[in-house]
Amino acid sequence: MMTTTHFGSFAASMAVAFCLQAVIVGASAARAADVVPTVAQQASAADAIVGDWKPTDMDVDIRIFPKDGKYVGGVVKAANPALVNSEMLREIQFDPASGMWRGEVFALKRGEFVPMTIKITANGFEMVAGSGFMSKTVEWVRVQQ
Repeated sequence: MMTTTHFGSFAASMAVAFCLQAVIVGASAARAADVVPTVAQQASAADAIVGDWKPTDMDVDIRIFPKDGKYVGGVVKAANPALVNSEMLREIQFDPASGMWRGEVFALKRGEFVPMTIKITANGFEMVAGSGFMSKTVEWVRVQQ
């Protein structure tokens, strides 16, 4: 039989256990909130590539913008006027797990779209186009308006 004294100790123990669990769950939720970005944070991270860019190996300005839930890029300024309004980037999607974008870039020398990845750098972004020994890495810088 539980006496009043035992019941009081039991209730106090349960209250302490409940508070400890609340602290642990609260701390876990805080850590998860720090690690798992919200939908708005993911969208803003994905939009980091939106704007006008210049690859360091070509005399063109390419505008990247969202279209149908993905990102695309077209030439807005070029030394060769025939390139203006050409689609150069397509099917770009952001991968929040890696913090990188994947899509396709038009390889002028090959005359076809090839797979590519984009990674933000301190000076702009780095694009790796192609795959394996046929890949090429190009730095891109934001066009100053």
